[in-house]
Amino acid sequence: MIQYIAAMMFCVAATPDPVVSLVQEVKLATFCTDHNGYPFGSLIGYSLDNQGRPYIFVSDLAEHTRNIKKNNKVSLVVFKEDKDDLFNSQRLTFVGKITQVTDEKEIEILRKDYLERLPTAEQFIDIEDFHFYRLEIEKIHRIGGFGDIEWKTVDEWKEVWRKR
Repeated sequence: MIQYIAAMMFCVAATPDPVVSLVQEVKLATFCTDHNGYPFGSLIGYSLDNQGRPYIFVSDLAEHTRNIKKNNKVSLVVFKEDKDDLFNSQRLTFVGKITQVTDEKEIEILRKDYLERLPTAEQFIDIEDFHFYRLEIEKIHRIGGFGDIEWKTVDEWKEVWRKR
């Protein structure tokens, strides 16, 4: 009986949080900015740094980049479709302010991690008008499926991410 309980505890401890699984598995998100007072959504590749903060790699020429230079309040929506029941799909929305990463050491770390997660970015990673931007999370809205909805605090997210 003790072995069974120990095995069950290991299984529970080894099971990743569904929110962490979602952001690790899904590499494409909807990036929402303000375009002259209207929401503007773009599909974008993203990754997360070692603190669980989302970051993106975008061109200065992109509409969303022009938008964030005017208003850096954004959201990033990660979505995993439930093919059997669309309304039961998992969603996670990060809300906060996004800023360009300028520290060269940090850029090198982000670059390495970004290419590991999104290897086809190799084709444009060295283009000079592309830059890393990090979202400083203020709130997180999680939908685990139909009726499973909650707001998470930044501290709750950090704790979940730390335990991954």
